[in-house]
Amino acid sequence: MQPAVINTGSRYRSARGRGCLGCLTALMLLLIIVAAGWLFFFRPYLHNIAQAQLDQAMSNAVDQVPSLPAQLPPGPIQVQENAINNLIVLNLAPSSPVQHPVTSITPGNIRLDFQVYGLPSAITVVPKVVNGQIVASNVTVEGIVGLIMTPEEITALLNKHLADAQGRLGHKAKSVQLKDHAMDLTLA
Repeated sequence: MQPAVINTGSRYRSARGRGCLGCLTALMLLLIIVAAGWLFFFRPYLHNIAQAQLDQAMSNAVDQVPSLPAQLPPGPIQVQENAINNLIVLNLAPSSPVQHPVTSITPGNIRLDFQVYGLPSAITVVPKVVNGQIVASNVTVEGIVGLIMTPEEITALLNKHLADAQGRLGHKAKSVQLKDHAMDLTLA
């Protein structure tokens, strides 16, 4: 009787191929679970926390805006970037995940750089006047905060609080002009 020939090479290759396919399938399944967890649990949870903290900080800042008398002197009111920085810093809790805010005003935009849990983030906005109301336009979000909140969500939040602040001022806006380190606001 002839000795039997066992061909282990092809069997070994197909088992190895199935192992790679199994690894790939497990990796894809893990990625799907992580993505679903981010979309349906972690992002909404972090979004709600971030929105609540931003909303509270902006509400506190608006409450500190002084009511202006009906008769204002002619000319623009100048808002310095230091004043905006102070309003933000005074309304952040020491335990807040948002730390080290720095506002920069240039002729092109207003930029707020800050850290969220030690990671750099920034929001830029261009204020403009629409029908006597100051609104945020061209909002961009950079850094980790961009994973949690979209520019549209930040725009809506900013516009809500800009309307509240303008209500405290008791005047319609005529124009907003950005300069280096300051913003000129002309009220009607």
